[in-house]
Amino acid sequence: MSNNSQGNTLRLQSPAKVNLYLRVLNQRSDGYHNLHSLFQMVGLYDQLRFREIPEVIRLKIENSTLADDASNLVSQAATLLQKEMLAAGLPQKGAEIILTKNIPESAGLGGGSSDAAATLMGLNRLWSLDWPLDRLATLGARLGSDVPFFFYGPTAWVSGRGTQVETINPCLSGWMVLLHPEISVSTASVYAEYNKKIGKKIRLTKAQQPPKITTLDQKWPSLAALIQAPCNDLEQVTLDAYPQLIGLKAKLKALGGEGVMMSGSGPSIFGLFRDHHKAKAAAENIEKTEAIKTTIAEILTQSPF
Repeated sequence: MSNNSQGNTLRLQSPAKVNLYLRVLNQRSDGYHNLHSLFQMVGLYDQLRFREIPEVIRLKIENSTLADDASNLVSQAATLLQKEMLAAGLPQKGAEIILTKNIPESAGLGGGSSDAAATLMGLNRLWSLDWPLDRLATLGARLGSDVPFFFYGPTAWVSGRGTQVETINPCLSGWMVLLHPEISVSTASVYAEYNKKIGKKIRLTKAQQPPKITTLDQKWPSLAALIQAPCNDLEQVTLDAYPQLIGLKAKLKALGGEGVMMSGSGPSIFGLFRDHHKAKAAAENIEKTEAIKTTIAEILTQSPF
């Protein structure tokens, strides 16, 4: 995470992620699903600015209509860290937080989870807690399934309900062209529809702990397999609901995108480009012919955290 700090202020960038691979294994007894996914950070960032103030948490959001109240993950992360400080016998501190949104919301790019992780990391520094990464990641898991990944990227296999993270060496370089259809997709609704479509094929596990990632498969899919045969178990649900996205996938692939797929529950679509000029040409073509907003995001080979 890049940062710029001076006195009692701090500025951070929180990156988006894409799912290079996503399998839904089964539904758990707690209602969540056990997943097996390869997460990759990309260079599309929200911006967070922190300033220490007495006791209270104040959140201001720019470039978005997101609520700035207790329902926001940034507020929840800050409040959770405050409570943990008090439980540890430390004096309560406060912060003014300004969040500038650039990552589309409800888009499968993990913006809210990344912002929550950035908040825990930022306030850990601002308040001079010096708590270790693992402790912060454990707190993050209480806020959302994808949050722990953002402490360990840029590339990692993620399992369980999303809170088990196994970092690997970055396996890709280049650029992702991201397509941002003006569609808001509810992850919960996608899972509900997925459950209906699969029916009895989803086995309700009664295991108290999710399976360890090393037991899920004897062999990870190779990079070549990921690119040649993209896999996202949730993709078809969103494509069925918004068939216009099928054409966007085909267009991005025809323009040279590799491994073209939807990220998470969508609707964001990504394609890998090894050459920046080709990525730029593809993005410009789609914006002009399809009236779809695009981003060219570098594939991160070093964790911003």
